[in-house]
Amino acid sequence: MLQNNIDKIHFDDERYPPLLRQISQPPKDLYVRGILKDQPCVSIVGTRRSTPYGKRAVRELVHGLASAGFGVVSGLALGIDGEAHRAALEVGAYTIAVLGTGIDDASIYPREHLGLAREIIKQNGTLISEANPGGRSFKYVFPRRNRIIAGLTTATIVIEANEKSGSLITARLAMEENREVLAVPGNIWSQVSTGCHKLIKLGAKICTNAQDVLDAMHFDQPELINNARASLPLTANDRLVLEALTEPTHIDDLCVKIQQNAPIVSASLSLLEIKGYVAQLSGQTWIQTHTKLQK
Repeated sequence: MLQNNIDKIHFDDERYPPLLRQISQPPKDLYVRGILKDQPCVSIVGTRRSTPYGKRAVRELVHGLASAGFGVVSGLALGIDGEAHRAALEVGAYTIAVLGTGIDDASIYPREHLGLAREIIKQNGTLISEANPGGRSFKYVFPRRNRIIAGLTTATIVIEANEKSGSLITARLAMEENREVLAVPGNIWSQVSTGCHKLIKLGAKICTNAQDVLDAMHFDQPELINNARASLPLTANDRLVLEALTEPTHIDDLCVKIQQNAPIVSASLSLLEIKGYVAQLSGQTWIQTHTKLQK
């Protein structure tokens, strides 16, 4: 065991991720920090200059994938990558951050995401790199890093990327390994989505919701989905909203009842719907579907 509780896993180690072992140029060694779980995951990558549209797309997709039992792999970069990790942590889903630098505290890049990296570890996620602890940031390491992101999963989703985005490198590498590639369409005049539209023209599947991803992977395991939903933890705010839904209630009345603003209540309702605790009736009226709370 190295500094910061970093473990070195050789290619022949039984803990080495089996999907990554199958790619054409797998890393000889992986440095791993945190818990490396044997759980199906989806890779999500995109621009560092994400828009509100892209951030919303990330959250909707991650929450839906989490409810289907999937974790999230991304690169800890600013923008879409960071949003993907945060969205996974929000709902208690497993997430893996693949770095081009060392995964010790002193080497984590970008430095703005040191706190996020620590939170991933705290919530039983994983940091992975083929760089030695202390490994520095150079431009050439990131394309190599991208092959690991693509190689860890059977599907990669690109959310907001221009035609020169490094995310397209990840998508190309995934295609070369015969993995599924999906792209979220954007505004046809948006420069930040030109790369996504190019991928769709080249044959990437259009991704508008989590079901599109499951369909692309021909994934249908109801038992896993139900178990994942049951295991997603409820936050204190989720419980507050759920306990207040003693009868069908409009979101405006719910906000008044628990003295919270609409964005906060709306976020909790969305997560509770994913977890199977509430359902939306007509308009913005909500009803509780499960009366027994998790302990």
